[in-house]
Amino acid sequence: MGNSRNGQEQERASRLSPRERDVLRLIAEGLRSQQIADKLQIGTGEVEAHRRNIRSKLGLGTVAELTRYAIREGLVKP
Repeated sequence: MGNSRNGQEQERASRLSPRERDVLRLIAEGLRSQQIADKLQIGTGEVEAHRRNIRSKLGLGTVAELTRYAIREGLVKP
């Protein structure tokens, strides 16, 4: 069963665009939407759209869940 779940998580992760992975990494680093927008030189509306897409694609709801996921995937260090 662990392998099936792992496969599902990898499949969901592969659906993230490179920009969504960047946004996820910055969320996991604790940055707020405005900070992410400034760092990536995009609008806050675009950041919020990426947040919604990430949550939808990964099936995760909270920043804590997104952070744990990013750590597991090696996007950020614990």
